[in-house]
Amino acid sequence: MGAIADGFLSYCMHFGEGLMPDPDMWVDEWADRYMVIPKKSGAAEAGPYRTERTPYAREVMRCLSPLHPCRRVVVMGASQLLKTQVGLNWISASIHQAPANILCLLPTIPVTKRVSSRIADTIKAVPELRARVAEPRSRDARNTIDTKEFDGGTLYIATAGSASNLAEIPARYVYGDEIDRWELSVDGEGDPIELAEARTSTFGYNSKVYFSSSPTLAGQSRIASLEADSDRRRYHVPCPHCGHRHELVWENVRWDAELTEAWMICPDCGAEIRSNDKTEMLAAGDWVVTRSDSDGITVGFQISALYAPLGWVAWISLARQYVKAKAALDRGDQEPMQVFYNTRLAKCWDGAQETAKADTLKARAEDYQLRTIPAGVLILTAAVDVQPNRLELMIWGWGEGMERWVIDYQVLWGAPSDDAVWRDLDAVLTAHIPHPSGVPLSIAATLIDSGGHNTQDVYAYCRLRRHRKVLSIKGASRPGRPVIAQKPTKVDVSHRGKVEKHGAELWFVGTDTAKDWLASRWLLDAGPGAIHFSKDLPDEFYNQLTAERRLVRYRKGHAISEWTKNKADRNEALDVSVYNLAAANFLGLHRYQAADWVRRKQQIDPPTRDLFGAASNETASADTAVQASAQKREAPTPITSNADRHQQLMERLRSRRQ
Repeated sequence: MGAIADGFLSYCMHFGEGLMPDPDMWVDEWADRYMVIPKKSGAAEAGPYRTERTPYAREVMRCLSPLHPCRRVVVMGASQLLKTQVGLNWISASIHQAPANILCLLPTIPVTKRVSSRIADTIKAVPELRARVAEPRSRDARNTIDTKEFDGGTLYIATAGSASNLAEIPARYVYGDEIDRWELSVDGEGDPIELAEARTSTFGYNSKVYFSSSPTLAGQSRIASLEADSDRRRYHVPCPHCGHRHELVWENVRWDAELTEAWMICPDCGAEIRSNDKTEMLAAGDWVVTRSDSDGITVGFQISALYAPLGWVAWISLARQYVKAKAALDRGDQEPMQVFYNTRLAKCWDGAQETAKADTLKARAEDYQLRTIPAGVLILTAAVDVQPNRLELMIWGWGEGMERWVIDYQVLWGAPSDDAVWRDLDAVLTAHIPHPSGVPLSIAATLIDSGGHNTQDVYAYCRLRRHRKVLSIKGASRPGRPVIAQKPTKVDVSHRGKVEKHGAELWFVGTDTAKDWLASRWLLDAGPGAIHFSKDLPDEFYNQLTAERRLVRYRKGHAISEWTKNKADRNEALDVSVYNLAAANFLGLHRYQAADWVRRKQQIDPPTRDLFGAASNETASADTAVQASAQKREAPTPITSNADRHQQLMERLRSRRQ
């Protein structure tokens, strides 16, 4: 007669196991005793794991041990240094010593499959794990790619890109790898970091979370943000010459001209530290807390490839990579340097290319009044940004080579749904501004943004003013779009669903392209492409003009330029600058050659000639006349009434006839 299962005995046995405290063995001790790196993993050093090979990993594993009081461990580290192997050691030790549900989250499905395969190989290579984890491909499918059951819990391996993966499973342990590659928001339900940590809430102080990643872009790196909230530990090693303990940083690395050898300079004694000193230095190193006001919940580590043990990444290899990346950066290609910073130095890369500072532009303000035209201006354009309670207007004057002057900048208060504010706008746009030559200039083209909540109001205004080149526009920030489209999109549809041929039109503006053009010319103060500012412009104008900066991202190896700003900053002045540039492109000014500008200049200020075709000047030489004309143009003429303009024109005609 076979043995009969005793449910009560089984219950008592497992209940007793649950009452047992967590073992005293630290994760690093467990790894040194039991862990085996399988040959199938592709690791350069397969076989029994030895913490002494990477001594900087010991403290990380200690913090992940049940006996350590911290709740969250953060590692911002270089690639192929310690992050994933520490995670595997922790998962394996937890399965063996303190089993409970484990949630392992990866950025993508392919990465999930690779890590799952690596975990499966580890289970096979370690007898203590093989005895506790269900056999793969068993009848009840308890060991699959994404699920591995063991006595006391289950290991779930999933992507961080699904809300269901983050919401359904209570887990005592959560491991998030390469979190800087995670989605910013999961299915519209929020930050996956917070969703993942919420899975541990029922376990209280017994829970442990481990986040690791190489950083990415400054200001957007998740791992850098978490590390900044930690106690910020740095690995200090002693100088083999003077014993001074310091962090290995890239600024202290030197190499020869032939790139055959690299060494480190001691920041204290200045002695040269060679690579063959690294083994003893790493063994004698320790982690130093650099932030004393942390709450103790989060322990953070940052470590670069400079700490890689002998036989892994050599200092000279890093020097060669840097030199190559620097050459690419000098050519305008940032990607190699970003890779070097992120994956080798474990630092964020600041891909933002700064534009001019507000104070720098303000210091260049010139002594001319708004609503006056300096002599170099030949054509006027206007742009309007539509806000819920106002219209923001800017008028630019354009000269030869697309040199620019800010002619007017003002705010028209009133809701765009109210006709009164549009009448105020009409009054400004239809008013003529006299040129120093005496010829009144009108606005050649006006662009009005329709992308807000008052789209139909903008269409209604522009629809009746197309003859004045008043256009409704919408920004298209996709890279590579032209400053303004070659043709508009018809937006009026009849009751039969047909497009109205003579209805309202919408022009798309390539905002990123326009901002690139503007930013590259902010610092030009004279000549083609330069911009001039009136002394009457307020300080806020310059702050808005420089509120954004161009951020370079890399997606699948391709550089993508994106303009960003802080949420609280206003940028209306920059927006209407973009629209003015689009208006100039609509008029074709960007295609003007020297002869075109000469013709335009003659239209505004035609030369006075005698009967024989020579320039008449009875009282002064030709040089004196040119100088007098230049002096006359230096003083802009203020806006005048219609009667004053008529009187000026009549006097000018009489003088020419004489």
